[in-house]
Amino acid sequence: MMKHRNTIAIFSEWQRLARSESGAFRAPMRERIEPRKLGRHLSDLFFLEADTHGDLSFRLAGTRICTLFGRELKNTRFLSLWSERDRAALGELSQNISTLEVPALISHVGISMSGRSLGLEMFLAPLEASNGQVSLLGSIAVLDSVTWVGADPIVLGHLNSIEPVAPDLILAEDVRKSAAITVNAPRTGREWTNVRLTKPQEHAAPKLRVIKGGKA
Repeated sequence: MMKHRNTIAIFSEWQRLARSESGAFRAPMRERIEPRKLGRHLSDLFFLEADTHGDLSFRLAGTRICTLFGRELKNTRFLSLWSERDRAALGELSQNISTLEVPALISHVGISMSGRSLGLEMFLAPLEASNGQVSLLGSIAVLDSVTWVGADPIVLGHLNSIEPVAPDLILAEDVRKSAAITVNAPRTGREWTNVRLTKPQEHAAPKLRVIKGGKA
């Protein structure tokens, strides 16, 4: 479940762009994203694109995200920000998101340069790419209330859980409560490939929970 209102706002805008007149959901083109619709949430937004070898890199990253990592992330390889044991899972995840056109919510922990940990929430959603390569919209939100964010850069991420998110998820009107419910989703016949996570010793056991159609 989405916990941060910035995540909810960015998902809501992706959902608006992805919904067709028939009610079906298809990955929107990046060019359709309007900065004025996201306002202050632009600082939490990033775009990933795969090169001809399939390696994902940042094409754009908001100021709050760059501050979190203590550097400009443009052209940085996405998987370089993660522990080696999580890279295969994230690579498979990006393929699932792109192929099935289903967003995902990722709970993870960021480890700072001095060894401190920070609870984070990442959202990834598919975008249509003209070259056929994987193209994703994403956001990162800080869940913990700490004073050192930006002063002690995050250098590595550890996955806790991955949740596919139904494209027709209905969000509560008051986003400040960070609440969300699901409604009946059209059955597409497509299946989400289980992403295998290596259990971190120092963090909670990773888990994968599929959000199905039907009222929760």
